[in-house]
Amino acid sequence: MLTFNSIDVETANADRASICQIGIVHIRDGHIEDQWQTLVNPEDWFDPWNVSLHGIDESTVSHSPTLPDVRDELRARLRGTILVSHTSFDRVAFERAMTRYDLEQLQVAWLDSAMIARRAWPESYGRSGYGLKNIAKDLGISFTHHDALEDARAAAEIVLHACTSTEIDIEGWIRRVERPIFP
Repeated sequence: MLTFNSIDVETANADRASICQIGIVHIRDGHIEDQWQTLVNPEDWFDPWNVSLHGIDESTVSHSPTLPDVRDELRARLRGTILVSHTSFDRVAFERAMTRYDLEQLQVAWLDSAMIARRAWPESYGRSGYGLKNIAKDLGISFTHHDALEDARAAAEIVLHACTSTEIDIEGWIRRVERPIFP
């Protein structure tokens, strides 16, 4: 089975609860079925360092919905699904943002594409070098880094490459990431 969702967020500052952009890619039977992206007003300040990465600032999100405004859309798209993110950054960002607004946490099974890559190609990424940009470059995946939708798509494509090269499906990866990189 190669059906899952992939997500990425950008944040306004070092506080992971300051989500200012969300990108979601829906994969069905190994192919992109749908994509969704929104800017989010984090109701927080923007660090110039973060702005230099993603180009989103206060004026960009001034008329954008807040996280509570997009909660129903997130729930409709994600509830009960397997949700891929590259590293734990996005999972922690959602946990903190949902707590900040006193919203129910996303009801998903989180799966980390960095953990998958580290196990699929341990000789290349087992110990280091497993950043999204590095793996995507090595696999020939072109994308615009620090754009939430583009990052979500790159993470999804990494997982699809890993599934193809190892012949392990998504359910198999859920079990495999629980075991050590080097058996």
